[in-house]
Amino acid sequence: MQTKVHQLLIFIGGFFLFIIDQTVKYLSLNIFTKNKLLFNVFGWNPFVNTGVAFGLPLPNIITICFTIPIVLIIGWVLIKYFLHPSKLYFFIGLTLIFWGATSNLTDRILYKATTDYILLGTGVINIADILIVLGFVFYLLPHKFFKL
Repeated sequence: MQTKVHQLLIFIGGFFLFIIDQTVKYLSLNIFTKNKLLFNVFGWNPFVNTGVAFGLPLPNIITICFTIPIVLIIGWVLIKYFLHPSKLYFFIGLTLIFWGATSNLTDRILYKATTDYILLGTGVINIADILIVLGFVFYLLPHKFFKL
């Protein structure tokens, strides 16, 4: 029972991160549209990314058609993990990937592109991208690194 409560709290926390990301994306497109950079390598840099990872060009409809089944499969696996609890770090990883992918998918449906706003070196990312990367770290790294 304790594990299911933890899983529910993790999933709700992921939903709040989704809401924060969508809110910041909206603000970057409509209110805070000017760059605020530190040495031109870090800072606020609203950017509409019509490509996929690393700006690779791929038509939006193809990206949506590939993303929807992936999000649905991850959602199905999350339900399986919830009904039959396994390692908590797997659930954390999948939850982060799910909400990150859902946020970027929402962008692609609403804006026909993803909205990035954090400049890191030569790349521009968003919270959803961070969630996806952290999710893979939690899911793929050996459990000996986690005390969950």
